[in-house]
Amino acid sequence: MKCKLGNLFLFLLTFGIAFTFDTSNWLINRVRRSDEPEQIPDELHYDKWTRPPSEDGNATTVYVRIYVYFLGAIEAQNLQYTAHILVRYRWLDPRLEHSKGVIEGEETLRNKIWTPHLYLVNEHDSTIMGTGKEDVLVSVQQDGTVLYSFRLKMTLLCLMDLQKFPFDDQKCPLVLESWGYNTSQLVLQWELSPISVNEELQLTEYTLVDSWTNRSTNGYSCKQKGCSTNRYNSKFSGNYSSLTVHFHLERAIGHYIMDYYVPSIFLVVVSWVSFWLDPNAVPGRTTLGTSTMLTFITLSRNIGSSLPKVSYIKATEYWFLLCTVFIFGSLVEFAFVNSIWRRKQTVEVKKKNSKYILKSTLTPQQKRKAYVRSEDRSVTSSTESVSPKQNRASMQTLSVTSISKDPLPYNLAFQEAQNSKKTSKGVFTMTPQEVAQWIDRRSRLFFPLAFLFFNCVYWIFVWL
Repeated sequence: MKCKLGNLFLFLLTFGIAFTFDTSNWLINRVRRSDEPEQIPDELHYDKWTRPPSEDGNATTVYVRIYVYFLGAIEAQNLQYTAHILVRYRWLDPRLEHSKGVIEGEETLRNKIWTPHLYLVNEHDSTIMGTGKEDVLVSVQQDGTVLYSFRLKMTLLCLMDLQKFPFDDQKCPLVLESWGYNTSQLVLQWELSPISVNEELQLTEYTLVDSWTNRSTNGYSCKQKGCSTNRYNSKFSGNYSSLTVHFHLERAIGHYIMDYYVPSIFLVVVSWVSFWLDPNAVPGRTTLGTSTMLTFITLSRNIGSSLPKVSYIKATEYWFLLCTVFIFGSLVEFAFVNSIWRRKQTVEVKKKNSKYILKSTLTPQQKRKAYVRSEDRSVTSSTESVSPKQNRASMQTLSVTSISKDPLPYNLAFQEAQNSKKTSKGVFTMTPQEVAQWIDRRSRLFFPLAFLFFNCVYWIFVWL
């Protein structure tokens, strides 16, 4: 009985080992078939280093299609942008004709067949995406058509035109080109539907307006003597097929309007408050003008630090330059009216309008002094006929008025009363204080109108 049980145990043990071995072999073969077929090089005697022959003896044609997952990290400072795409190549390799259905695989199958070597002309950095393994898929049809797909993450260069920044739009390319085969050996073509973009694609600072494709041929020639006859440079001087995708990107300006343009407009308007202050209010008008200027300079430096240094003037620089001129102009206007306010001589004008008031105010100091001396002589000659008593009385009156605390002494008040009247020679007189206040009143109107005109010209320029 014990012998029978021992034999049964040995039989079951042997059967279990054999079953386990067969099952493991079946699983291994199953994984191999579903992952990477191995029959291509053995059965077809395939040479992966040789370009597929074409039926008519011409160049091999490779068709390309691109699907865009993501566009982002568009950096104007470094003139580059990032993209995540799915690329699919299609070509015919008659050496891979078979009757076993569609053969699919990943990296191992890709390494066993010929694949075109295309490179990104404007590439800064690129990697095939994947977790653990590269996201590569190869499919071989029965007629030898090969579909080669992979996911790619890349950083591409984009030469941007920033003349209208931040109202600019950029056309950033993605350029694919053959590396080892010229146009006599390999030609690139777009599929009927060459590019697709993710419908849920959203960008932070830009909006994708449009995308289009084209194909071209890039020629590389050596112009030095002896290049045409040098066999080592014959490859360099060939023509290579190229495919290009253009992404039309338009910058979103909401951030710049709210963070830069609106605050700068407010700062310019605040600088005009000084026109309503007294021309002699030196502390108030000086503090207002300098603080506005410093705040505006800080604001302009923030936007300039995020852009590359280019040789041309950008739209933002025009804006900040002219706004700086308006703020600085309010400071200059204050210095001008304050200097006029502190003058002692009255101003004689032919007519009370802008032309004559400014002309008389801006008359050189020497001419005014000569004119005052002539008046003093006439006053002296007229007072010589006055008696000594009357002369002493007038001197006492002058001495009293000279120490008066009234900001407008009696003689100035008398002159102000006569300002609206015409003298016998047809000349009006104005006190320096009146001239300063007159300039302030005109500045309240001139500065806003000039700033409004500048805005009309600027916004028409950036939107056209």
